[in-house]
Amino acid sequence: MTAAAGASATEPSAELSFAEFQAVSLVTSAHFMSHFYQLVLPPVFGMMAARHGVGFTELGVVVSTFAIATSIAQTPVGFLIDRLSPARILALGLGLLGLSVALYGLAPSFWMLLPLAAIGGTANAVFHPADYAILSARVHDKRIGRAFSFHAISGNLGWAAAPAVMLGLTALTDLTTTFLAVGAFGMALATYLFLIAGRIEPKATVAAPSSQSSTKAPAPKGGTVDAGIALLLSRPVLMLFAFQLIYAIAFGGVRNFSVVALPVIWDLTAEAVAGALSGYLLAASVGNLAGGYLADKTGRPGTVFTINIIIISGLVASLGYVPMSIGLLTGVLLVAGGLQGSLMPARDMLVRQIAPKGQMGKLFGFTSSGLALGNAVTPVAFGWVMDNADPRIIFYASAGCMLLALLTYVETRRQAK
Repeated sequence: MTAAAGASATEPSAELSFAEFQAVSLVTSAHFMSHFYQLVLPPVFGMMAARHGVGFTELGVVVSTFAIATSIAQTPVGFLIDRLSPARILALGLGLLGLSVALYGLAPSFWMLLPLAAIGGTANAVFHPADYAILSARVHDKRIGRAFSFHAISGNLGWAAAPAVMLGLTALTDLTTTFLAVGAFGMALATYLFLIAGRIEPKATVAAPSSQSSTKAPAPKGGTVDAGIALLLSRPVLMLFAFQLIYAIAFGGVRNFSVVALPVIWDLTAEAVAGALSGYLLAASVGNLAGGYLADKTGRPGTVFTINIIIISGLVASLGYVPMSIGLLTGVLLVAGGLQGSLMPARDMLVRQIAPKGQMGKLFGFTSSGLALGNAVTPVAFGWVMDNADPRIIFYASAGCMLLALLTYVETRRQAK
């Protein structure tokens, strides 16, 4: 019996056990790289456009190809993870993703980027199903909100690091060397994770005896395919899918297009905006941690979600109509990022609330495919706006989608109850 499993027999501690900490740290390291790789292209869109002789719309198609591949693959991968080894599948996915990113730097033409994006997106499909399957089985119910917040923090840190690392390395070297370096780092981490995968396999559930999930009778590992499909087609799960789709569009515009849109709207440099965007993503990490503790302590994540997303939508809309100095922009993005981060544990706990025992991988895989689909829509739609319309539309549309995401979140919670 692991230390974490043994802890479930006694009054749970407020802090993560060593076994839980080990699982969380390894999973979040892989999740960091997943998010980092999702954002390696947008900061260097200008350089990539010049290298391959294309516009922002075409480069948006590359990012969308990555996201569509993730969306298609996540549900089948979720079924697979519920039956096989989540940790080793996670390592293999990370290694293949790192390889595809490294090859971005060697692609001789724009058209070669598309199959590489498809391969990378398929590899990226392993992260959410595997991560949440491992965390849900290895971390006690009383600490799961914080585990989910650490997971969300690692993703935000990956996003935050990408603009600075990509622009910094390309300033020091060139695009080819930059892509090769960041890809090689992921492959090295994947090798290490594969070698020690046995330490974080979800061998036993450590949920509290009083929780709803622990009272259910043991089911065959992963359940039957028919039962899994029926679960995914249930109304609460379909509502979760819709929420994830709209949520991704709402925040994808700010994350992917601030660096190229805001310098066009206001008198700002791309480097200054990239720094402010990194601040937004770092602030989101602080918000993730606060949101996780609030979810564990108060049991009222819905209230926090509602208030914060209304404020965020106003701040994001202001990016398009309030004249922005770099100081004001940084302040707005820091506040919006902190509030946005606090939403993530509430979102993840809502998914976990619906998941039957042993089917966490497929449920997170399916609902996360909504995120990937939203990430696929956003680059093409907003890339078209950058090429053909007023860039302010990006921020107005993002703010509107945030309010729509709130409506779907509220309805999902109602269906879950």
